[in-house]
Amino acid sequence: VWLLTLSYLYLELTTDERSMGVFILPIVIGLQIIPAAVPGTEYADPVLDSPWFWIHVSSLLFAYASFGLAGMLGVTYMLQFKEIKKKHLGYLYTRLPSLNVLDVMNSRAVAVGWVFLTLGLIVGAVWTSQARVAAPNDPNLQAMAFNDPKIFVAVLTWAVYSFAVVARRMWGWTGRRAAWFSAAGFAI
Repeated sequence: VWLLTLSYLYLELTTDERSMGVFILPIVIGLQIIPAAVPGTEYADPVLDSPWFWIHVSSLLFAYASFGLAGMLGVTYMLQFKEIKKKHLGYLYTRLPSLNVLDVMNSRAVAVGWVFLTLGLIVGAVWTSQARVAAPNDPNLQAMAFNDPKIFVAVLTWAVYSFAVVARRMWGWTGRRAAWFSAAGFAI
């Protein structure tokens, strides 16, 4: 929740756009209520007690928070686009930023998320290789392979967003294409 808030704060400061906060705040509050209402159990496997692991987890959480923000911005872009296309400039049109500003915010959120996802995957690979040397018989470490759903989805997400970053930079995919990619990437 805090990383999502930090991601949004970065976007707000770099784009000088303040109107999206009204849409982000209910999501942040809702996500904050979940752990307060349903506390989890605390069990920490000793193999996880490594600074590499915490850098890995923090990077991935920040990446997914940024991608969540980008997905929401993509959906917002599409809603704003539909209103403009129908020439029905109503409630959303007057309260949302322009399509250009939404596209810039989306681009920055995807770029930040991609950097942190890449960092998280690299640090995770380094941590896993070091942990396997330190605890070669740990069953949790032995289960960490590409066929592990967490790892597979993280790599798939990285591939989708890598394509989105390359498509934006090389082929000029902006606007609706970028918005759809952001929403689809977050859904994955």
